[in-house]
Amino acid sequence: MNPAQLLVASALLLVAPLTLAEGDAAQGKALFATQCGFCHSTEQGKNLMGPSLLGVFDRSSGQAPAFNYSAALQAAKLKWDDANLDKWLTKPADLVPGNMMMYPGQADAQSRQNLVAYLKTLK
Repeated sequence: MNPAQLLVASALLLVAPLTLAEGDAAQGKALFATQCGFCHSTEQGKNLMGPSLLGVFDRSSGQAPAFNYSAALQAAKLKWDDANLDKWLTKPADLVPGNMMMYPGQADAQSRQNLVAYLKTLK
């Protein structure tokens, strides 16, 4: 490998962890059913222990209609985009200390991306 190729390869290795893998919405739906569906619905206006996640992608945090959010989540003023959903799914307590969500987090990055891909389909 010549020096230019080595430099490009090294740069790609440094950038690779910073990019998020594309998720699989079908796998995310299956994960949602087993990890999220006990507390969250995907139906408009159907809040359970947690708010309905219909339309959550690109919504501001603490904004689902008719749900009583924790003060911490209301004050967070987050936009539920790819990056914030990934951080939230990693460990909600780290992103928004004092929130009321009991979910401990999903350590597997690909599983988180699958969940995010599914959440994007909920319009």
